[in-house]
Parts: sequence; C-alpha cells; structure tokens
Amino acid sequence: MSKSEEFPVFTLAQANLLVPKLVEITSETVNALEQARSRQQTETAIQNPDATADFEDEIAEILQRWAQQVVALGVYPKGYFTCDFRSPDPSAFLCWTYGEHAITHTHKVWETFKDRKPIEDPRLNGISMSLN
Repeated sequence: MSKSEEFPVFTLAQANLLVPKLVEITSETVNALEQARSRQQTETAIQNPDATADFEDEIAEILQRWAQQVVALGVYPKGYFTCDFRSPDPSAFLCWTYGEHAITHTHKVWETFKDRKPIEDPRLNGISMSLN
C-alpha cells in the first residue's frame, strides 16, 4: 500500500463535513501561535537569552500538534494551514486552506496549492465514476 492509500477517499460532501473541525483545530493553533509570540516578545524584552530558542521549540510543537490532528481526521496537512483530501478521482486532491468555510478548489496530485482551480468535476461530488 502506498502512503497516499493510507488516507481515506472523500467525496466533496464528506470532505466539507470536516471543514468545521479543520477550522476549529486551525483557529486554536493560530491562537496558540499568537500567544507564543506574545510570550517570546515579553521574554525578549526582559532580555532572556533563551527566549528565541524556547519560542522556536514551542512553535515547532504547536505546528506538529496541528499536523497530527489533521492526519487523525484522514487529511493530508500541506504547508501552513492548508490541507488536501484524497478524492474519488485518483489524480486530484480536494484542497482547503484556513479562511475558507467550504472546499471549493482542487488540484492534481502532482501540483501544488498555487495550481489549484475551482471544482468543476462532478465525480468529486460523490457521483460514482465508471471504470469501464
């Protein structure tokens, strides 16, 4: 089994059911990052020599926790607060990024976020495709 096959396939409707959870997880992560930055600025202001190293460790831990939570949902974490879902079309991912309240874009598995396009393929909406 390839690494990509370890993740479930989502129809567009199924993936969109997870968007509120992704928004919640990501919002909590953004808040944690903002709090860490505020602590780091305070520590730097009082000239704590370990403030920068501590901040970098905390940021790495916060981002790793976000990625683990996303993977636990069956979704690929990509970049900062961007996720891909395996779709019924094996050559395409459904794509979500923080700030979006629904999945409206897709891109080929070999492409990146910058290549994403509005969803037009009806197979992604759960209509089964023929293998004949």
